[in-house]
Amino acid sequence: MSSPSDHDFGGLPDWARRPLVMQIFAQAQALGGEARIVGGAVRDWLANYPVGDIDMAINLPIKTVASRMVACDMRIVETGLKHGTITLYDDDDQIELTQTRVDLETDGRHAIVAHDQDWARDAARRDFTINALYLDSSGGIFDPLDGKADLQAGRLRFAGDAGLRVQEDALRIIRYCRFFPRFAATGIDPQAEKALREHASLSTRLSGERVANEMRRIMVGGRLKEVIGLMQDNKIDQAALGLSLDPSRLANDDDIGSMIAGLGANVDFAWLVNLAVAMPSGSATLLAKRLRLSRAEEHCLTRLDLGLGEDDMTMLSGARWRQAAYYLGDMAALLFAVQSWRNGRVLDASRLAEFTAWTPPQNPICGADLLSHGVDNGPGLGQMLKSAERRWVTSNFTLGKTKLLEWLFGN
Repeated sequence: MSSPSDHDFGGLPDWARRPLVMQIFAQAQALGGEARIVGGAVRDWLANYPVGDIDMAINLPIKTVASRMVACDMRIVETGLKHGTITLYDDDDQIELTQTRVDLETDGRHAIVAHDQDWARDAARRDFTINALYLDSSGGIFDPLDGKADLQAGRLRFAGDAGLRVQEDALRIIRYCRFFPRFAATGIDPQAEKALREHASLSTRLSGERVANEMRRIMVGGRLKEVIGLMQDNKIDQAALGLSLDPSRLANDDDIGSMIAGLGANVDFAWLVNLAVAMPSGSATLLAKRLRLSRAEEHCLTRLDLGLGEDDMTMLSGARWRQAAYYLGDMAALLFAVQSWRNGRVLDASRLAEFTAWTPPQNPICGADLLSHGVDNGPGLGQMLKSAERRWVTSNFTLGKTKLLEWLFGN
């Protein structure tokens, strides 16, 4: 059995020297082939961004590779064997390994692929030039589409013919929008814009889950007004979501960052805040169905869509904000942000911080207190508890149990 120690990987950067990566390099060589790190890890490294997950490609048939890995007691899952992909695991890591391939057939959502040993043809079927970057076991870069130059210039281009790339998989239309803020400093590539505009309607065929996964990232990414404007101008939002988003209602990126930082435990719903601001009022049900949101996400978006009455907004903005926040609970900060932006107001970041830092006090009255005063255990008890709670809240939480009982029973 070939092991990593039998090979010279001295030219690799530190982030690529993970044990599982070393094993894959070694096993590929033992089989007479070659493995390379590909895509996002190489791209982010060259762009000086933190490197996260590592994907690799190998110029051998994936079934041959899988058999070899199993024989060497490596842990694998055949996650996408028919598409040429397996996932390898060790105790601390997991890596998707895909055979170099070409597309035989595409339908805008899925492709039928075949193994092809040619690295350049494998690169040509990828989405963007900056994702067609390969790092070999000696640290060399294979860059057949000038992706490195595009990274350095701040250009986001499709690999080859932009129109063909989006027709092969319509999700690339939305992925372009997601990658745009980080990798398109010079603005939209003309050929990309032409492809997005001409083929936006293809995204109506995408599954809600795939669209939602991209939107979760887009809606908390940078340059959000610009990205939503790009989607609106090319009718991508209408095709992918079934409605038009309004970028003018969104706050600037600094405000969004402040809002997300202030959300605390609700940070997973930050994307829904921006979505609720940009979407037409009353669209929550339609969007939740289209994006196949989780029950918790649907509940949050629906509540944000309902918004606040003018009285609640006035209270949240004023000295009595705690009284409104008490009833709104964890949604207070989210609703305040959405309502502010929908109304074209600058978000009061200091008030938002107060919401998230405030712990509502404990209601001093409970059912046992009323039962001990002879109240029957029935609907009347619940009504009295609610009355006492309202009295306590309107006192700005100053009345204690004794005063509230005196108020209820007049003694």
